[in-house]
Amino acid sequence: MFRRKPGEEAGATHGPEEPSERAPAVREKLNCALGALAELEEQVAEYALEAAERKAGAADKLAGHRAKIEAAKTAADELAAALRLAERLDRQALAAGAAEMRAEQLTEFKKEFAAREKAMGTVLEAAAAMAKAYGEYSEATLRALAATPTGTMIPAMFMGPENSYGPAFGPGERMVLAELYRLSPERLDGAGRFVLPFAKPSSEMVRNKPEEMPAGMDELCAAHAAIIDNVALQIDRLDERAMQAAQTTTDRKAAA
Repeated sequence: MFRRKPGEEAGATHGPEEPSERAPAVREKLNCALGALAELEEQVAEYALEAAERKAGAADKLAGHRAKIEAAKTAADELAAALRLAERLDRQALAAGAAEMRAEQLTEFKKEFAAREKAMGTVLEAAAAMAKAYGEYSEATLRALAATPTGTMIPAMFMGPENSYGPAFGPGERMVLAELYRLSPERLDGAGRFVLPFAKPSSEMVRNKPEEMPAGMDELCAAHAAIIDNVALQIDRLDERAMQAAQTTTDRKAAA
């Protein structure tokens, strides 16, 4: 199916204009010739009767009328042949016009496929960059886990509306999907959004309101700040208990 460009009305056809038909004008002339022939044939009975009654000059009139009928028949036959030719030429012209239109459509079709390939190439390049960056994020997550201060624990914390972005300290797949959904572009025909097939947020509240979804990075940064504050608070409490223990006991382990 030939793809319409944005803004085109349904049913609009693009291609060469249909050639003007030759057959209608010839058909009209043939109809006139057949009408004239019919009138001449109706009159022949009158001239034949006069000739049968041996009226003066009737035989000559009949002979002249016969000549007119033959000429009219010849003209009608010629126009009928001309009409058949005109109809065939019209069909050929219509077929040629349709072929030209399809050739133009094929050119447009190939152009859109080239654009499709280019766009998917960009998508796959972005996918490669995302895969590389996600590997770096995962390594940083492991290092952060290993660097957790002694005696503390990373608090469980979720991000996004209705926790739809998933746990703050985790693989982050739900946040990535939500972000891809939030950033999905509007279709030019206004029929919705072009959302990556796998990028569907879990929350029905945000599913239909991507413009109201907070940016994933903002949520992650806020969650990181809250986690760090929580761990710092845990450290303060540990330090305070350790200092108090150091003042009241001689046990080195209790003061650690």
